[in-house]
Amino acid sequence: MFGLTFEKLFLVAIIAGFVLGPSRLPGYAQQLGRAVRSVRQFVDTTRSAAEDEMGVPLRRSHWETMDVRQYDPRRIVADALRETDIDPNTEWPGEVLVEAGRVRPGQKYLITGPASHPRRILITSLPENDPRRIAAQVVGECRTAG
Repeated sequence: MFGLTFEKLFLVAIIAGFVLGPSRLPGYAQQLGRAVRSVRQFVDTTRSAAEDEMGVPLRRSHWETMDVRQYDPRRIVADALRETDIDPNTEWPGEVLVEAGRVRPGQKYLITGPASHPRRILITSLPENDPRRIAAQVVGECRTAG
């Protein structure tokens, strides 16, 4: 606070000891303690008066009452990816159905895109009603049951 470090405060205390002398130093220390207590009491009474007049508690900061994790970009993206706005009766494009036919048992990723820039999609991240995910679950369930 105010750029004061322990070393600087210690140096000020040593200088005060030499300037004031050992006989007057305890009296000045008591006066400093009383001054700090009176300032602290003044701040507390002013804060409580402001709380009463405004009706808002000032002791708890706005950030403590607010969930700032909701603004984390990773959480926003994860929530957006989890949302499914797809109707279960949706007609799926032919390419999605072809990809669903190529899903193997135990396959965790779906490889899409051109060979020069393939994209890996985690099958469990697909919507519940996606034919590729359903094919992976059905094929996997048949293998484990047999």
